[in-house]
Amino acid sequence: MRIDRLAARELGEFWSLREDVTVLFGQSTVLRTPWGELRLERPGALLREALHRMQLGPVSLANVVPGFPGYDVPEDEWNDASRELLGALAPLQHLIVRHIAIGASPVLSVVPLSPQATFRPPPIAPGGEFRVPEDVVLRGAGGDPVLAHEGCAHRIELHGPDAPRLLVHLQEGTGDFRSPLDVPLPQAVVRAARAYAVAAGMLCTADLKGAARL
Repeated sequence: MRIDRLAARELGEFWSLREDVTVLFGQSTVLRTPWGELRLERPGALLREALHRMQLGPVSLANVVPGFPGYDVPEDEWNDASRELLGALAPLQHLIVRHIAIGASPVLSVVPLSPQATFRPPPIAPGGEFRVPEDVVLRGAGGDPVLAHEGCAHRIELHGPDAPRLLVHLQEGTGDFRSPLDVPLPQAVVRAARAYAVAAGMLCTADLKGAARL
């Protein structure tokens, strides 16, 4: 049995580098990116360790910094090491893919597409209304859904057998976190997916008059 089958169906947040980013470690750390080389002079130990792990694929940064915060943890509750690492990663947001997982299996990835891309998911409370903007297009890549629209700094990729259920939650436009299909998704996963989609520009909130806003 695969180890990810043994993991609890709970929210996981993973980080990785874009697949086309290469990291060269030395006295200076050089990142080769689609937009040219980026040189980091004497990066700290936490950043070096995070980059080493992230170039291998999605990883929980709690394995680098114990107590590393989730997207919805206020900044005043971060520990010092988390604050140091997040500060060091902030200038690299355009190279970092953010993932939501159920247990050990990623189900949603937000991929940056622009050197100006920034990503900060907002807290999402139950009861809000959401809409997919009209210019968002849905297409398949290898059978999995992809959300994108022209000029957006990110795209969203959905993965695995839970992708159809999660897509329903992103498209349905209500604050109900319960799954309408046969196997329920954890509410924390749905809430995080909506927060990530808002931050990626693929989902917007609606005011009381029905007007959509990011």
